[in-house]
Amino acid sequence: MSVGNQEQIKKLEQIKKNWQNRRLFYKNELVKFDDTGKKFELQQEITNCDDKIEEITQEIEYLKKDNESKNNQLDNQASTLSMSECSERKPNIGIITALPQEYAAVKQILENTQEKSFPGKGGSRRYLLGDVPTNDEGKHTVALCLAAKGNNRAAIRASVLLEHFPNLESIIMVGIAGGIPYPEKPNEHVRLGDIVISNDRGVIQYDFGKETITENINRHPPRPPSASLIEGVRLLKVDEITGDKPWLKFIEQALLGEDPKRKNGEPRVFLSPIASANIVLQNPIKRDQLRDKFGVKAVEMEGSGIADATWNYEIGYLVVRGICDYCDSNKNDDWHSYAAAVAAAYTRALLESIPAPKL
Repeated sequence: MSVGNQEQIKKLEQIKKNWQNRRLFYKNELVKFDDTGKKFELQQEITNCDDKIEEITQEIEYLKKDNESKNNQLDNQASTLSMSECSERKPNIGIITALPQEYAAVKQILENTQEKSFPGKGGSRRYLLGDVPTNDEGKHTVALCLAAKGNNRAAIRASVLLEHFPNLESIIMVGIAGGIPYPEKPNEHVRLGDIVISNDRGVIQYDFGKETITENINRHPPRPPSASLIEGVRLLKVDEITGDKPWLKFIEQALLGEDPKRKNGEPRVFLSPIASANIVLQNPIKRDQLRDKFGVKAVEMEGSGIADATWNYEIGYLVVRGICDYCDSNKNDDWHSYAAAVAAAYTRALLESIPAPKL
């Protein structure tokens, strides 16, 4: 393992230990109080610690896998490009992920990859440039970057991405999300491992500042996604109906050699509005309220920020999510790899189907 990776992993493991100790403190405090409000506050702190521990764990895993990939030269179809060639590449599609595991899955479906960085006051901004060949024998050039969790951070990262690559036509947010079940409607029921894509109603940001959902749940009207990307999704839906599912061949590739969780059946694809907030949802009652009020099929934490940033720059966006849990107390990491893989695989198939930009 490289010295840089060793030092970074060591630092992350210490940070992870600090968050684990903090979680233990809140857990011990929880049993001391009978007040419901105080218990809820402590439980929120525990949930926040869990999120941080999960995020750091995945970052450590990504660093280890990335190092192995470099040592064994297994970067998928990657080629070594000179810095002059890299500087001449002008990405037309941006892809943002919020977790290292999501980033790693998208990395696997890109070709001719090359890292590029921009210096800044807060440190350098790193990107992975890669190509996706199109069905019309052209290609899309992608700029992939990693953001932090939350709509505010995603909006900032998207804005910086657009400043660095002004030729971007659209940004796609790719990753995992919580699914919203429809047990009474089999054709609408979302399962673990399924794919949910923002439809023309876009991403709906909601407010969990209160215990119950009120009529003022919306912070602002949702921004509609890219018309051209939505058209591509709808055409792929037609292909799916006729039995052609081009994204399936990329799932194994995006899984980085891990054993796929889904043993039987294939992921279903849904077009739906997506709910978004800056807090993790682990409440099935609120989840079902969102379903009944807005007809959403997925809940996540970055899409609204991406929608706002792209709206400000007058370009398109799309959100592609693989379902990894049901937004309840049973949340765990079991489906993260598969959900990230199916989202990345579908994104690859979508970009292949969209005509390449004219030179």
